[in-house]
Amino acid sequence: MRISLLKWSSAAWALVAGMTLVSAAAPSLKVGDPAPKLAPGKWVQGEPVKEFEKGKAYIVEFWATWCPPCRASIPHLNETYNKFKDKGLVVIGQDCWERDDALVEPFIKKMGEKMTYRVALDDKTDDKKGRMAKTWMEAAGRDGIPSAFLVDTKGIVAWIGHPMSLKEEVIEAVLAGTYDINKAAVSYKTQQPD
Repeated sequence: MRISLLKWSSAAWALVAGMTLVSAAAPSLKVGDPAPKLAPGKWVQGEPVKEFEKGKAYIVEFWATWCPPCRASIPHLNETYNKFKDKGLVVIGQDCWERDDALVEPFIKKMGEKMTYRVALDDKTDDKKGRMAKTWMEAAGRDGIPSAFLVDTKGIVAWIGHPMSLKEEVIEAVLAGTYDINKAAVSYKTQQPD
């Protein structure tokens, strides 16, 4: 009897420990959550954005110079920026996981008119992975770039995904204030792996 109780107790503790590990690894940033604070290191192009302004929408796109899919999506992101900037959309190219930060400015200059939106380096003073990479990418369970976050006019994460998958209708609805954030949050949650 005593051995059975010990086995049952051990199994229960193992189950609790396993559930704790799973919940600790689950993403903490999801669609429908308030956007994390912006905390880039240095702005290398455009006016710095210190905080999200009410009434403006933001695309925060994580990329790096060494990433071919990132380079391929930059012209598309720039077209999106140019189409919606007069309607209140701000695009931030947040450099992430860069191997050599000194390569970013020359890269932007070389891109010229294909990359006219704001660009920032990550702040690596406390963490070599970068503060924005930690509070956005890691928090959302994103382990690949490019990755984009659409922040609505109230500072809420409205969409997360590959920047080439962000539909113009979503941006238009966010800017117009007609985007159903609750429906998007439920849809996002059902699409995530368990």
